Amino acid sequence: MKKLLFLLLITLIPSTLAVTLQKDQVTNYNGHDITVTGFQEDKVLIRVDDSSNIISEGQQKEISGVKITVTEIFFADDLSTVDIDLSLSYTCGDATCDNFENYETCCTDCGCDQLTTQKCVENICITPECTSDTNCNDNNELTEDYCEDYKCKFRKIRCETNLDCNDNDPDTDDTCNSGNCLNILNYVCKLDEDCEDSNPCTTESCVNKDCVYTTDPDCDYEPPEKEETTNNNETIEKKGFLSRLFSWLANLF
Repeated sequence: MKKLLFLLLITLIPSTLAVTLQKDQVTNYNGHDITVTGFQEDKVLIRVDDSSNIISEGQQKEISGVKITVTEIFFADDLSTVDIDLSLSYTCGDATCDNFENYETCCTDCGCDQLTTQKCVENICITPECTSDTNCNDNNELTEDYCEDYKCKFRKIRCETNLDCNDNDPDTDDTCNSGNCLNILNYVCKLDEDCEDSNPCTTESCVNKDCVYTTDPDCDYEPPEKEETTNNNETIEKKGFLSRLFSWLANLF
């Protein structure tokens, strides 16, 4: 309740924004597009949405619900800038849709465009992801699914025993650790192809979710030694000295 009152007070307190603009530069203030369209030494032409007015340095005027105070003008042709203070002439959040308020500038008071299904959240019209908790089922029994501010939220359910963590997936081991569920994959492989080791002398098999390698005793295959890179970045594959010596001795007999 205290948090709600605090947010309400923040919304109702008028805020002032200080900005510096160049010619034709656009800034958006609470849904209003504000543009400086012309400069003179002591005055500027400012447009708010579709309305314009001339404001002198040190003067304040209201245009389309925005109070604009020109605090300083730096006049230098194309490099000219103006410092202005912006505030609203209406109060967004007082439950009254005043002049210059609409669904773009204050949906908190005016609601969203009735021709759409959008909802107002934090003074912004959004397309709702959900309207009730039933719209937020993530098919995970270990989360609490609910709808908050028209957005789906998924909160992990705290556990007491391993049975509370059953995710109905046979490929995971489900345990409860300090109130949190751990669902860890319990397999190395599912298919024989998952166990490929690039060795032509072995037959790869997936047995009980683990890889089993059977060596063919009649297979004559010697894997190459690690590649050695020369200074010229050329890769040369070499057989070991002992291997070549044994091959030479075998050819003598």
